[in-house]
Amino acid sequence: MTIDEMTTVAATPGGTAGYTVEELARKVGMSARNIRAHQARRLLPPPVRRGRVALYDDSHVRRLDAILALQRQGFNLVSIEAMLGARSGDEVPDRLTAMLQRLATDRPALAHALTRHGVIGRSADGTVRTVRPRPLRAALELHRVRMGTVPALQTLSEVLDSLRPVADELVAAVTARMLALAPEVAHGGSRSSWSDLDRETLMLTQGVVGLLTEAFRLAVENQAEAHVAELLENHLDTGLCLEDSSVIDNG
Repeated sequence: MTIDEMTTVAATPGGTAGYTVEELARKVGMSARNIRAHQARRLLPPPVRRGRVALYDDSHVRRLDAILALQRQGFNLVSIEAMLGARSGDEVPDRLTAMLQRLATDRPALAHALTRHGVIGRSADGTVRTVRPRPLRAALELHRVRMGTVPALQTLSEVLDSLRPVADELVAAVTARMLALAPEVAHGGSRSSWSDLDRETLMLTQGVVGLLTEAFRLAVENQAEAHVAELLENHLDTGLCLEDSSVIDNG
């Protein structure tokens, strides 16, 4: 980028002066690469183009400030996508929506935990909504074994807490191994811009997620039947009595 392009100031549609990506990075204390990555994830709206120069405005500053504030509170990007409305949830039955709203009121710590893991989120009007329907529905399907809604969601939250450090290690190890086995992945010759790099990073991320998801599913399926049967038998031997509880229709 030339000096003229770096110092270009143009009016955005909102009437405020524009910032180049480097100026925006300095203003909010974030790297230009992270700003582009947030754009690729659709956490940040695209800039306005003025010829060859991409210009950001104060709405981008506010958005990045909000992202940084949430990250300082410990939220990951998936959860931030949910809270800022970048990731849309599936259509869910009214009873499930009402149940999530009650959960946020009656069990705020549990609702917060599920939000932190990106399972649920809040819309701009404060309505609790589904962000990741598959784990939510898997937990609620436990009503088939006479497990109530709150215990099922508590179990989901605790499983996610337990898996988080394991996932960190696995993602790092598997990605490093993939790059070692296929160095061309790390040295792709078709990249001509930061956008290309961001796109390839997202594609690699999706590939790692898909591989680990299916591998973990297979490993659990291979081990679950015998272990679950054994544990259930041991509990029944102690005279444990299962109590029925309310069931929520999750669609």
